[in-house]
Amino acid sequence: MVRYGAEMVFSSKDSTITDEDIDRIIAKGEEATAELDAKMKKFTEDAIQFKMDDSADFYDFDDDNKDENKLDFKKIVGDNWNDPPKRERKRNYSEAEYYKQTLRQGAPSKPKEPRIPRMPQLHDFQFFNIQRLTELYEKEVRYLMQTHQKNQLKDTVEEEEPEGGDPLTAEEVEEKEALLEEGFSTWNKRDFNSFLRACEKYGRNDITSIASEMEGKTEEEVERYAQVFRERYKELNDYDRIIKNIERGEARISRKDEIMKALGKKLDRYRNPWLEMKIQYGQNKGKLYNEECDRFMICMIHKLGYGNWDELKAAYRTSPLFRFDWFVKSRTSQELARRCDTLIRLIEKENQELDERERQARKEKKLAKSATPSKRPLGGPSESPSSLKKRKHLR
Repeated sequence: MVRYGAEMVFSSKDSTITDEDIDRIIAKGEEATAELDAKMKKFTEDAIQFKMDDSADFYDFDDDNKDENKLDFKKIVGDNWNDPPKRERKRNYSEAEYYKQTLRQGAPSKPKEPRIPRMPQLHDFQFFNIQRLTELYEKEVRYLMQTHQKNQLKDTVEEEEPEGGDPLTAEEVEEKEALLEEGFSTWNKRDFNSFLRACEKYGRNDITSIASEMEGKTEEEVERYAQVFRERYKELNDYDRIIKNIERGEARISRKDEIMKALGKKLDRYRNPWLEMKIQYGQNKGKLYNEECDRFMICMIHKLGYGNWDELKAAYRTSPLFRFDWFVKSRTSQELARRCDTLIRLIEKENQELDERERQARKEKKLAKSATPSKRPLGGPSESPSSLKKRKHLR
């Protein structure tokens, strides 16, 4: 009614509007409403029955008036379609590879080289006769190379054939095998370093102790190697440094033996050195260590051995004599070692003075004995010892 004449009716001031005009306006409104309801009903049914057509294209649409004679563009494009080239992996440019491929194309194929036997790797600490083995190896290689060159120049006439070398004789082959067996091929660098450390620790002559420090080697193998090492150690590259280290270790061992002998000589002067031993301090007594502590230290060093400072420290801590001596119990191994060295120097000085006194006493006694006159009567006939024994027997 609003769209089809109701506004005109309400805005008109004339009385010419009849009931027929109003009925006509109402009829038009009802007709428009019915038409709108029919359209909405159709849209609702289409929305309910909506579905996707897989075969339909996005750009296709139903056209009843389609020209059948028109060209099918999709078919033409599909028949004439070419796949794009596949993506290739990017390769870095290599100048060396380029020249290698370029030169390889024009170069003739090289003949195969002869198979040269490989010389085993020989170390200096394995004590092979490297000079002789190298000579035999070079002779064998020279023969193979000359034989190969001779085969290459066999068909040529202008060039002279090289003089062929002699192969290894049966005696030389046996010599080569014997030289390889003489060396210590089973010894590696680790075994050699273990042997050197053991020599520094125990000395070159203590084979049993050296063999105990090495893994995988028997005492016979170590003894054989030690004998060759003593004879041919100068063949090593840095034998000066090796020998100096071993001699330094042997000097420590010798010094340790001297210390133990000096302590034993000191303790032998007393019946019970743990209680009776006296130490001549002089001016080096110190204020921190007492005589009981020093006496215990000397006796324990003689018992445990020089250099076992951790065991000495444990002995102080477990001994009932020093249960309340917190100074001694709190000393470190290095401090105990320094105190022990001080006491050893005092004992060695004391032993040296006693030896000098004994030597002087023997010398004086010998001089006194030579200076005393003989009790035998002057001018009397000398008698032999056998006659003197007979005379005593008769008496």
